[in-house]
Amino acid sequence: MSLPAAVFCHPNDGCLTAARALVRRGVEVHLLATPDYRYVLASRGVRGRVMPDIRSSAQEWLDELNGIGDAVVFSGSDAATEWITWHRDQLLPTLRTFESADRTHVTLMDKDDLYRVAAEAGVRTPWTAHVATLDDLEAQLPVLTYPCVVKPTLGHVTKQLLGIGTTAVASRAELFAVANPLLDHDFPFLVTELVPGPETALEGAVAVRGRDGEYRLEYGRRKVRQWPLDYGVGSLLESADVPEALKMNRQLLDHTGYVGIAACETKRHAESGELYLIEINVRVPASFGLAEAAGTDGAWRLYATLAELPVARQPEPVLGRKVVLPQKDAQAALARLRRRETTVREVLRSWRGVRDTAALSWRDPAPAFAQVRSILASRRT
Repeated sequence: MSLPAAVFCHPNDGCLTAARALVRRGVEVHLLATPDYRYVLASRGVRGRVMPDIRSSAQEWLDELNGIGDAVVFSGSDAATEWITWHRDQLLPTLRTFESADRTHVTLMDKDDLYRVAAEAGVRTPWTAHVATLDDLEAQLPVLTYPCVVKPTLGHVTKQLLGIGTTAVASRAELFAVANPLLDHDFPFLVTELVPGPETALEGAVAVRGRDGEYRLEYGRRKVRQWPLDYGVGSLLESADVPEALKMNRQLLDHTGYVGIAACETKRHAESGELYLIEINVRVPASFGLAEAAGTDGAWRLYATLAELPVARQPEPVLGRKVVLPQKDAQAALARLRRRETTVREVLRSWRGVRDTAALSWRDPAPAFAQVRSILASRRT
């Protein structure tokens, strides 16, 4: 039987791990990368290219994808997920995607819509106020407590255009310093309660839900470190037994009829012990290497779900296995050391159990060398 190709749009480190696993299974893999992730193209056995900006070069993306033929298409970024959703009707039927005309992916990406859906599904969220105008913000000032968190409803857009993502603010002055640029550019945002607790209180659930409502892949994770600190990408994560987070993820996905891969992030309140929804990512997470590290055969199960191939029962995830994104975790660990919040011994101990190291792989070393060259070149310019 001929297997459809696998295409990763805006591949991240998790996509790279998945690509390696699929190449070993005999799947033709295409990587359509951003300039920052061009190093993934050095991976053994993959095809692909660095693509232009996905928002301003829609026709070039359509031509590239429609020229591949029979394939399953995965997203590694919010921008790619959004683009695939809006252009689904212009992609050939031979290209299968989780994103569809029901726009569920985009709904869950939008923080305001997500928290509305969570309320409908009975999922606990932090206290939240929607702000679209200066009048909205001023109306909330009397009831706000600090610190609190500002979350643009579409953070990937504001990060690219304004450099503003999720931001904790400790005073009214800090709030307006973040809010004013967003309001000046008509970007709505949320002001939410800051759930107290360290980054190790962040629990996650990753799942692949099929069109029949069955879960082809499911595992729990816990953050050990992230970069940037406090509101960044998980740089060191471990597989964990987090039944409440898994249940919360299912509540959201079942309520919306979601189809695809989703990574739900929650946080346990340091004082009450209650679990709160923080966000949900509707794309392949950067830490997806944890699916392989924990022994779940995640890459194949993801691929087979979209390709509509049968899969055996999922192996139970091995707890305590870890994935590290070396460049980000080195920065995170160094920052914690400088703050005297950890020790060298504790950092070294935290790396025990690492089974996936993103670009760094002894079986496929070229991406790591390409990444180092890219980092050095950027520092010279």
